[in-house]
Amino acid sequence: MNTTKRILTLALALLMAVSLLLTAVSCGETTDDPAESGSGTQGSTTDETVTESPYEQLEKEKYDRDFSVLIRDDCKDDFVVEGMKGDVLGDSLYERNTVVGEDFGVEFVFSYQGNSYTSVNEAAKQQVNGGLDDYDVFIGHKHSFTNLAMNNYLYDLGKIASMDLTGAWWDQGAYKNLTVGGHTYVMTGDILPDSSMRISSCMVFNKDLMTELNKSVDDLNNTARNGGFTLDVLHTYCKDVTLDLNGDSKLNYLDDRYCLTGWMMAAPYALFYGAGGMFVTTVEDVPTVTYTDEDVTGIYEKLHSIVVGENAYHVTQEALYDTMFDVFTEGRALFSTMTLRLISQYLTEMEDAYGILPEPKYDTYQKEYLSFVNGSTSLVMIAKTESDPEFVGTIMEAMATYNYQHVTPNMFQVVTKLQAAQDPESAAMVDLIIRNRVFDLGYFADLSVSDLVRDSLIAGRAEIASGLTSGRKSAERALGLLLKNMEKFD
Repeated sequence: MNTTKRILTLALALLMAVSLLLTAVSCGETTDDPAESGSGTQGSTTDETVTESPYEQLEKEKYDRDFSVLIRDDCKDDFVVEGMKGDVLGDSLYERNTVVGEDFGVEFVFSYQGNSYTSVNEAAKQQVNGGLDDYDVFIGHKHSFTNLAMNNYLYDLGKIASMDLTGAWWDQGAYKNLTVGGHTYVMTGDILPDSSMRISSCMVFNKDLMTELNKSVDDLNNTARNGGFTLDVLHTYCKDVTLDLNGDSKLNYLDDRYCLTGWMMAAPYALFYGAGGMFVTTVEDVPTVTYTDEDVTGIYEKLHSIVVGENAYHVTQEALYDTMFDVFTEGRALFSTMTLRLISQYLTEMEDAYGILPEPKYDTYQKEYLSFVNGSTSLVMIAKTESDPEFVGTIMEAMATYNYQHVTPNMFQVVTKLQAAQDPESAAMVDLIIRNRVFDLGYFADLSVSDLVRDSLIAGRAEIASGLTSGRKSAERALGLLLKNMEKFD
């Protein structure tokens, strides 16, 4: 790419970023209510005083070498782009590869390892066990944390001076809550806009159906913008919406209308963590089982009253997974909980107009909207046998900061394939969603208590107190063993 073209490209990308940022600010959360000044949460909010051009601040050293990445096939869109094709995300990442490659003198080499959640893990193990240095970076999965990080196969990213893990381009929720014993073995953030940033939970609502039911779209948007979209508000909107349209005296996803649709492996977690739930938090740098029965029970009772009490379409059979989207896109559901990535996968051809919201808060005392990040999110990792971690850290930092400036600001267009001006309310909500993400070590380390809300909603149980009491002991024991084992790592 010649210099003139590159300058014009960067200028255009920066202009788009500033435009979207101004839209988000003008429509963003306002908190004049004293109730909004509550304690902090487990989200990914970072210090907004960071430099506005972190990529330009990097020292550009010419390496004249390859930079090799091993990726699961389903995560390659964050890296592999063959040229400018008029796609917002693809074109932005093509420019990223070109600019970073030229500035640092690297040739990107991308390899694939199938779609299995364990295939990349096995390759990383082989590299370490063989004392090899085949790949600079591995793109893993939740199971990579439990399989590799917990078994001393990975290099501690916190030891790499060329990476600023406190930067806004690295997810601060992941950094805080997935750092164990002072070791940070996996990370995510702007470096993975498709396979991680878009794996952020959100809620969508049908604007046309909202109007048909004599409910105000503007009122809902204003409530959300002002920080007041809570589980109680969601419940109010859901009341009396589910209806037996065909008159056969039973609810059927093929014909009837629902207040809410959701998938059993996603919706319970998204709603729970969105409402501030957490099983393990970091206290004085030590991951600790901190949940109280009262807090979890309080959230669960509200979830039960919506999902079970208002007859939401809560899909519990894998074979029926797609039907949760069918019901919503056909105009027969008022709300649906999903991820940003699923919006672009399932809703692009929807005839009715829809809006995007964050997951509801527990109440207005909750400071921030929070977005659950499920186990399909990608994670970046470096094998323990990497011979030049500073080089790898430099290129990862370059990719992350470039994306932070020039790729992620276009996330609304990536998600919806629309211009921000067509729905400024949803554009502002997307910005909140991707910057307030929740990572619970209890979930990522597979502590069984983290599945209690899901299992209880599937069973339709009205209470979960007994499970919380028994689950605490097993969670504390499992977490204790994990910490003890990782204390031995160098």
